[in-house]
Amino acid sequence: MKYFFRVFTAAILLLAGLTSLAFAKGWEPVIDPTPLVPDYILAVDKESQKLHLLVHKSPLHAEASFTCATGQVAGDKVVEGDLKTPEGIYFTTGKRTGLKNYTLYGKMAFPLNFPNPVDRIKGKTGYGIWIHGRGKELVPMDTQGCVALVNSDMDYLDENIKPGAPVVIGEKVGWNNGTVDQSVEAVELGELVHKWASDWEDRDDAFFAAYSPELFAKSERRPFKAFKNRKKRIFARAGWIDIELYNLRALRGPDYWVTWFDQYYRSGRLSSSSSKRLYWQKVDGQWKIVGREYGPSIHSLKNKYLATKREGVEKFLNKWKESWLSADMDEYISYYDSRAKQGRRRGAESIRKNKTSIWKERKPASVEFGKFSLREHPKGLLAVFKQKYSDSSGYSDKGLKKLVIRPENDSWRIVDEQWRKL
Repeated sequence: MKYFFRVFTAAILLLAGLTSLAFAKGWEPVIDPTPLVPDYILAVDKESQKLHLLVHKSPLHAEASFTCATGQVAGDKVVEGDLKTPEGIYFTTGKRTGLKNYTLYGKMAFPLNFPNPVDRIKGKTGYGIWIHGRGKELVPMDTQGCVALVNSDMDYLDENIKPGAPVVIGEKVGWNNGTVDQSVEAVELGELVHKWASDWEDRDDAFFAAYSPELFAKSERRPFKAFKNRKKRIFARAGWIDIELYNLRALRGPDYWVTWFDQYYRSGRLSSSSSKRLYWQKVDGQWKIVGREYGPSIHSLKNKYLATKREGVEKFLNKWKESWLSADMDEYISYYDSRAKQGRRRGAESIRKNKTSIWKERKPASVEFGKFSLREHPKGLLAVFKQKYSDSSGYSDKGLKKLVIRPENDSWRIVDEQWRKL
């Protein structure tokens, strides 16, 4: 029956004068369970007219499969109105209910982000590509480019996916039989994402080298220079930038990769939690960022960020304490910003002179820190803890120490140190 339908459709299209290129072989992805494959994927197989809910467990498998309908014309969508379903990596952008045309769209729809940045680079046009229900009989290849399911199957998806769900659409989709290079590329892309974030923190020109200016300009529909100049103005104003990435994921598209993650950004008094996607293509043999998107809104990552920072801050405090206890002045002063404050002293050189004078007469004998609390501060982080100190003369004291530290590379620098006797 499916074969008859396709032959019949082909005849109608040829009679209408449409090119036989509409039936060119489409993209046939094989999803390899790399470490960066997401927890679940919606995979649309246009040839079999099936939508699979793939779950990334051992092994990657289809937890549910549904009959679907795709566009009336075979092949990848190129222009608005060509009645084709696009092929590539897409994401749901929300949920729509109360649709006016129940017959066509059923009671629910998940819009997709077509055209994505790579689609825009390729000049593809169109809009309104959804995964939606049907208020009439489901017929193969019967949509204007969307993916249609019966309403009960839409209910199942609604219960099992979240906003921003990844959707792989291909002429034929497989999984678990990918090639080794897919796993290698996934690891490489993951490393590039972390380097991109590190270069952003450093406000380094290497940050801009991660992009393809020409392709990025096409996907953004504005000159790369405008993007670069705006970032440079932000870099010039920022005393520091700190970025943490969470839930990094990646999927390979027809000739591109998509990486996506949750991002916590801090600079001065500004902090923000966001979901972000980066699109990558090879340019002269090197992976370059060619497009970007924001994903769905997410809850604040502040508490997760602070929890992430605790281990690094604790290591920093212990090393600083060791340098203090050993009276190693060069090592000790290296933990301070050049303009750091310590009590009434201002600047690292003032702190050095004061400590040098004290340590000539009385070397530190013991330094103990209690458990510390950690919270955000406009200059970085504020660590608060109880401190016990004694020196070689027999002097000892107890107090409350407050340290403001700012991020620098993979460590910290003290910008303000205050102590109050208890």
